[in-house]
Amino acid sequence: MKERLTPCCNGDPADWRPLNARQRRARLIVGVALLSLALALPWSAVSWIALAVIAGWLGATHILAAAMAYPGCPELGAAPSLLLGRWVRIGCSPWRWLDARFRLAA
Repeated sequence: MKERLTPCCNGDPADWRPLNARQRRARLIVGVALLSLALALPWSAVSWIALAVIAGWLGATHILAAAMAYPGCPELGAAPSLLLGRWVRIGCSPWRWLDARFRLAA
């Protein structure tokens, strides 16, 4: 039976639990890679600066999600969750798929 994919920002409250150590490590690796990319990009033109800022945001929020064990979409929910002091429930189908593909979920 084919699994139905949900949109990126659709959270399932029944499946909302903190990340395990393997998932956190994966988010951290992706975050460090994206921050490294942001720092390596040339800061000479507006388009490169915009790309570096986007990569930096994605990297920083993935590192934040790893630190908080935030299970949702890091780029949309990790920073607001930190600021509000509670988890903002925003699901993340790409990470759910990657966790299943690489057997990171417990």
